[in-house]
Amino acid sequence: MMWRGWGWAIAALALPAAAHAQSGPEQIEQLEPGAGEWQLQYSGAYGGADGHELEIGRGVGRHWALGVGAEVEAVDGHLQLDGLSAVALLRLIEPDDRPVGLGMMGQVSVDRAGRYAGSELRGIAESRSTRWWLQANVMLRHRREEGEAGTSLDYVASIQHGPAPLWYGIEVSGRAVRLAGDDDVAPAGQHYIGPSLTYRSAHSGLELGLAWMARVAGGGAPSGPRVFAQLDF
Repeated sequence: MMWRGWGWAIAALALPAAAHAQSGPEQIEQLEPGAGEWQLQYSGAYGGADGHELEIGRGVGRHWALGVGAEVEAVDGHLQLDGLSAVALLRLIEPDDRPVGLGMMGQVSVDRAGRYAGSELRGIAESRSTRWWLQANVMLRHRREEGEAGTSLDYVASIQHGPAPLWYGIEVSGRAVRLAGDDDVAPAGQHYIGPSLTYRSAHSGLELGLAWMARVAGGGAPSGPRVFAQLDF
């Protein structure tokens, strides 16, 4: 089937060398998958401190979706699993029913040794018309790494112009405030901005996104491209 071919293509993108996904620009999360749908998703930030994630999820009932994710990194030229995560999405207001869709996403992560590595609570807002597509996420994030821990408030937002299937616009993301803990684990004052382009096909369920994220403040990952691929089936 066609979606299987696309699925293998998306999964293959996750093989390059990776570091922690939180070392670069943030990835926008959407109010998907819908009820009864499966979704395969890849996101990656390139340019210096690369980060790559692969996630698969399924819509359970009208308002819930559950999924699992993985991060991979390269050590001495060899790929190894960096961590696993469990994800739960609650769609409070469906974007197809109202002008603005709202939801909450929770995530818990463990490292490759099975130790608790962090958790996240994410607020999601999305509005899409025939000409405009607006998305925003706010994340309360706690991470633990090498004996250090920290909590931060992070964000990512996008405004794009259509019409479908091709959308273009601008994206911003960053780590706004460190609420507690170590600066290396929960950095603050890192901000990115750049142009974005998204192809979204309602017929095939395929979505492809590309953005160039320029670092404008802070000491995070250097400027570089961010790639996103998603398939609903």
